[in-house]
Amino acid sequence: MITELEIKRQLMHIFSGILIVLLLYFDLINSLILFILVVVGFILSFLSKKIKIPVIYSFLKTFDREEDLKKFPGKGSIFYVLGAFLATLFFQKDIAMASIIILALGDSVSRIVGPYGYLKHPFHSEKFLEGIIAGAFTGFVGAMFFVSWQSAAIASTISMLIEGIDLRVKGFKIDDNLTIPLVAGFVMWLLRNIFLFAV
Repeated sequence: MITELEIKRQLMHIFSGILIVLLLYFDLINSLILFILVVVGFILSFLSKKIKIPVIYSFLKTFDREEDLKKFPGKGSIFYVLGAFLATLFFQKDIAMASIIILALGDSVSRIVGPYGYLKHPFHSEKFLEGIIAGAFTGFVGAMFFVSWQSAAIASTISMLIEGIDLRVKGFKIDDNLTIPLVAGFVMWLLRNIFLFAV
């Protein structure tokens, strides 16, 4: 059963991704602005461990998981913007926007639907295939606004399958807000540049 906190987190996840994509689409932000937001986020996170900053603390109290609030305030938001920044840094604008919308829609829907699934994920004991399928489908629908439907389908499916696996480097779990846009973007980049696929 999904908690009220998780529903709030995932709705914010969807809203944030759509907002970032719209701002990118209309050239109101770029990779530099996203990088500045990441730096500011890390600074505010560090300060929030020591003091309760007005407004920021209320936001963190509303959307942060309890363990993150203590150890790494704003972790999800920071890695979310970092994932968007890396997508805009490494990929063309259309691929970057498609990657971010796969993160916004696919990841959120998979987490909302997943707890109600029955088919266990083969690589993750706490996740279900229904969540992966729902996430891949919604990510695909969103990405189609920016790239071909074939590329949207392939990138969304692969990134959602990767999302279902806990990737770790020296014991540190890599946040899926980083892996999803990077995997989705890399898949679309490969399709366009290596396989000469219409993207």
